[in-house]
Amino acid sequence: MKPAIKSTAKLSRKIIKELAKSEGYKLKGEHKKAADLAEKLLMQDPECAEAAEELADNLLSLEKYEAAKKAALHVLVLKKTSYIAHFVLGFLASHQEDWKLSVEHFRKSNDCQSNNPEILRCLGWALFHNHDHAGGIATLQRGLFLRPDDVAILSDLAACFLQENRFDEALDLLKKAVEISPDDERVQDLLSVVHRVQKAFSRTK
Repeated sequence: MKPAIKSTAKLSRKIIKELAKSEGYKLKGEHKKAADLAEKLLMQDPECAEAAEELADNLLSLEKYEAAKKAALHVLVLKKTSYIAHFVLGFLASHQEDWKLSVEHFRKSNDCQSNNPEILRCLGWALFHNHDHAGGIATLQRGLFLRPDDVAILSDLAACFLQENRFDEALDLLKKAVEISPDDERVQDLLSVVHRVQKAFSRTK
C-alpha cells in the first residue's frame, strides 16, 4: 500500500511539529511520553512512517518488545529502507539469540544508515555470536573508531576479546572504559573476569 498523500499542508506541518516534540521527549529519556505521542499521531495517520518509527524506537526502550516488533513491521510496510525498523527487529532477534536473523536486520539497518556507531556495535556483536568472530571484531572496531569514547562499544569489544583469550587487549579497552564511566556495572564485571583469569594464570606458572 502506498503512503497516503497528506490532504493539507497544515496537517503536514502539525505532524512535523508533533514528531519533533516526540523526539524531544525521547532525547530526555521520557520514552513513555514519546511513545504515547507517536501512537496518537499514528491513530490520526496510520500511514505516517515517521510516527511508526518513533513508536517502535520508544517501545524498544520501554522493553515492550512485542509491541515494538509490531510497530517495526508496520514501518517496513510503509518504508522498506527504514534503518530504525531494521535496527529494532535486529535488536529483538538478538534478544532471542536468533543471531542469523539479527545479523540480517542489522546489515539492512547499516545499509540504510552507514557509519552509525550504535548500528555497527550491534551488528558486530551479532556477527561475533553468529560464529563470525573476525567480522564481528572488525565491525566493533569500526564503531569504536567512529566513537572512541563509547563505553558500550568498548565493553562489547572487550567481551569479544575475552572470549578469544586476548586478555591484554580486553584490559586496555576496559581501563579506558573505567576512566570514562567508573561506576558502569558491566565494565566492572568484565574487569573482574580479567583479574580472575590473570590470577589463575599466575598460579599455574
